[in-house]
Amino acid sequence: MNQTAFWLPILIVGFLSQGCSVYLAASQPPKVDLDTFAQAGVPRDMIVAKLGTPTSSVKHENGTRTDVYEFYKGSATGWKVGRAAFHAIADVFTLALWEIIGTPSEMAIRGDKVSARAEFDQNEALREFKVMGTGGT
Repeated sequence: MNQTAFWLPILIVGFLSQGCSVYLAASQPPKVDLDTFAQAGVPRDMIVAKLGTPTSSVKHENGTRTDVYEFYKGSATGWKVGRAAFHAIADVFTLALWEIIGTPSEMAIRGDKVSARAEFDQNEALREFKVMGTGGT
């Protein structure tokens, strides 16, 4: 009975504290295919759907628009699922000690933040998409 009283709280805390690396891996944004925006004529709605709301949007007097987007490159679905499964299994076998390594590694793996500028014509069709830079966090 004494060993049960010792190990049960440790197991409960271990299982309740696991999951940060699993969550980080599984919740990464989907991989953004920048080649989709290489051709002119892509509707603005499609770009907003893929990249999210622009961080800035300026409508010019001539009816054209310039948007600036910030987004993470993201990960392919299979890669995200595989990493999340690995973290979950490692958490179980190490009683959540894996989180000491797993969570910081997932923060590093999430990828670079990308800044891009999109120029649209009067019909809100893409004229030019230019990546302005990448950087951490």
